[in-house]
Amino acid sequence: MSVLAYRLAFREALRAVPSSPSGDESVVSANSPAESPSLSFPEWTGKERVNILILGIDQRDGEQGPWRTDTMMVATLDPVGLSAGVLSIPRDLWVTVPGFGENRINTAHFLGDAYGYPGGGIALAQETVRYNLGIPTTYYVRINFAAFEKAIDLLGGIDLCVPEAIDDPHYPDAHYGYEPFRIDAGCQHLDGRTALKYARTRATRGGDFDRMRRQQQVIQAVRERVLRLNMLPSLIARAPALWETVKEGVRTNLTLEQMIALARLAARIPEERIRMVTIGPSMTRPYTTPDGAEVLVRIPEKVREALSDLFGSQVPRLEARVAVQNGTMRPGLAARVAESLRALGVEIVEVGNADRFDYAETRILIRPEGWEAAHQVIGWLDLPLTSIQETPDLRCACDLLIRLGADFPEP
Repeated sequence: MSVLAYRLAFREALRAVPSSPSGDESVVSANSPAESPSLSFPEWTGKERVNILILGIDQRDGEQGPWRTDTMMVATLDPVGLSAGVLSIPRDLWVTVPGFGENRINTAHFLGDAYGYPGGGIALAQETVRYNLGIPTTYYVRINFAAFEKAIDLLGGIDLCVPEAIDDPHYPDAHYGYEPFRIDAGCQHLDGRTALKYARTRATRGGDFDRMRRQQQVIQAVRERVLRLNMLPSLIARAPALWETVKEGVRTNLTLEQMIALARLAARIPEERIRMVTIGPSMTRPYTTPDGAEVLVRIPEKVREALSDLFGSQVPRLEARVAVQNGTMRPGLAARVAESLRALGVEIVEVGNADRFDYAETRILIRPEGWEAAHQVIGWLDLPLTSIQETPDLRCACDLLIRLGADFPEP
């Protein structure tokens, strides 16, 4: 059903939706009518897990882009098992951006738009997540700050409990200046502007890790308000009008019908079957790049474990036999790397020493058909693309040989 058809079908339903007591038509009434049996509301009929990449872009007033991503999440829903989850990805995570080398993950969207990547920045962000974390995302939603504020205000704000007071004198305004932000600890009601500041500030001890948890808290508060006040029927009835209000700041490949169907699916999932996961301090370690940038690199087995719990069988296994050789003077290095890879489900067929112990650089030696497997390995081991070397005469009973050099960090 097209948006125009929805408008025609919902015309009578819209008349039945009571206005806000304040007269503000942008606030959805809590006294929503039940879904009319005369209207055909879309159902999500797919059986496969649905992954949606959510990007919040750092778009300022008057800017035309390209923009870095201020927020990156993957929402996942299992329509058969009725479970869901949200994965938050740190913007300073050091990854391989396909075609552009190593960089922070929040630059993928910028680079894709700036350099004409097929499909633009969104497509490159999706490919970067797939390439490094093994998570395919069929759908995407990109939202700017203004649309986020409007969406929260359309709900009449949200209610949440702030665990600690936040005082951020350097909260950024829309023109690269400062707009100090303070919020007290305790349970309170937030409008869209305050919710945005709460979700964006990094002025707590945990920095970006705390910020990601607050963003997940905001998502949970939105869901709780919609369900507690039985707002979903009214939101569905007013979907075309609400979409017109926010669409200028949103880009997505989901149709309005699909958004409604997914919202109805999400409402059926019990709270105890929704998981919130952050790639946090236990899954990363700090790293200073050769250029002096302070970033985060993954601890492969920790990230893999979390992703497997959240996404299940969608996280791909490595379909290759792997050999690991120590080309350094560090005793037991090959065995430790092999053990880490086994924890990821990798088939290790050989562990031993290289032909010499003075290799400066780590190499992933592959047969001509081994590129896909090599890409998975460099993602797990945080190695650059340049470490892959095609070798037709690979002298081992393996599909892929990891030859460790002096540059390899201690696992």
